[in-house]
Parts: sequence; structure tokens; C-alpha cells
Amino acid sequence: GGQRRLPAQATGRAPLDVQLPGHGWPIGRLSEILLPQIGFGEIGLLLPLLAQRTQAGQMLVYVRPPCPPNVPTLARAGVALDRLLLIAPANEREALWAAEQILASGSPASVLLWAEQADERAMRRLVLAAEGSRSLALVFRPLAQERQVSPAALRIRIDRPLARAPLSILKARGLSCSSAQPLRVRV
Repeated sequence: GGQRRLPAQATGRAPLDVQLPGHGWPIGRLSEILLPQIGFGEIGLLLPLLAQRTQAGQMLVYVRPPCPPNVPTLARAGVALDRLLLIAPANEREALWAAEQILASGSPASVLLWAEQADERAMRRLVLAAEGSRSLALVFRPLAQERQVSPAALRIRIDRPLARAPLSILKARGLSCSSAQPLRVRV
């Protein structure tokens, strides 16, 4: 037995943990967050988890973020800033490649990738790179991509800034929610 337990790490947000398989964010698998616009408080959702992982000595890697990391916010949340790495490739193809290399490197990290165009093939390569790593692998994409089939293990949609609205879990591998009806979670 025991093999079915998917590695997960608590998000630090109890209402979300309760709804997620393994009661936390998937580790070693790709997660996707769909947003109506980038810079929508998406990092706020992750702060407790990112703080925990950087304090444990893991790198936090921003790959092609739309704006620079908000250092004061990260510091207040307890993120170890000396673990923060910013990668600003020229284009999305290079960004996908960079994220893939970090995930495949074997050393555990928290990789946050902003990708507007990534097609299913690009997503599959990220899935493969994340598979079995001890990394947190996260890709932020526009809501428009929701119609695209996604190989991600976890798919969350944020419709309005988090402070005021629930998020929707569209898909979570190992979760027995009918995919017809997104699961609404207020965090």
C-alpha cells in the first residue's frame, strides 16, 4: 500500500488544504493557475508555502514574471530572500526551457512560471520535468487557456482578486469531484 499517497505540502490555507488531495499543494507534479489578468494576487495564495520552502533552504525561482517580485510582501510573509532567483528570458520559449531545466535538475525548488502561450506539448514537457522531482512546479496562465486540455495534476481558476472571492478547483488528480462542477473554495 502507501503508493497512492501523492506527495503534497500544506498550503498554509486550511480551507484549501481540506479540498486538495493529500491535503496540500502537489509536489513533484505540475499545477496550473488560470487568471483573468496577471499580477492578480496569485502569489498571495502561495505565500505561506513559499515561506516554508525557502526557510527549509529551497530556491524560489520566478521565471519570466510580468513584474518584478514584490520583495517587501515576500519578506513580510517570511520568505527567505536570499533564496529568491529571478530568471528573465527573452521569450516564452526560453522561459519554458529554463523552467524545465530547473525542474529536471534534481534539487528541490519552487518554480513559478508565467506562460501565456504554452501549448499542450510545452505543458507536457513541464509535467515530465516536474514528475518525481521534489519541486513545487507552478504555471500561471490566462483564463482564455481554460478550454485547452491540460496535463497538469492540479488546475485552479481565480476569477477575482483573492481577497474578495473564492477560487475554483477545476481539476485535481486524486480528487473525486465531478469535473463538470468546479469546486469553489474561499481562502
